[in-house]
Amino acid sequence: MTREKVIKELKKFFSIEELVCDHTFQKYGEKAWRFFDTETLLTLLIVRRDIINAPLICNTETSHQRGLRCNLCAIVKSAIKHYLSAHMQGKAFDLLCKEYTAAQMRKMIAEKQALLPVPVRMESGVSWLHIDTFDPTNGKQKIVFFE
Repeated sequence: MTREKVIKELKKFFSIEELVCDHTFQKYGEKAWRFFDTETLLTLLIVRRDIINAPLICNTETSHQRGLRCNLCAIVKSAIKHYLSAHMQGKAFDLLCKEYTAAQMRKMIAEKQALLPVPVRMESGVSWLHIDTFDPTNGKQKIVFFE
């Protein structure tokens, strides 16, 4: 699937404003899609459309740093140590779903991992689904769980 088709399909489920921090949206608007790599966008599409198959929430009314984070975001600015998260590279999303808990979503993704286009990491032990396309095992595992 081409990048253009992936973005067109994702727009059925998410606006760009839902996926980037306020700073990025205010500066780039719709052009902010360019900060995500195609594999990450395709992964989000497959998780939303083919695996979870229910509405997912990235940014919320009170939290606007759950997708792409920039250097002006409070969570980045307050980091005491070196901070190079998948969120800053356009490769991560923190997601909620009204129909499923984070644990249920992690289980659903693990059960259907063959659908994933690239390896992913998922954070364990949190009340949201953190999913990113960092690949610490160089393709040797489809899913890595971390805390």
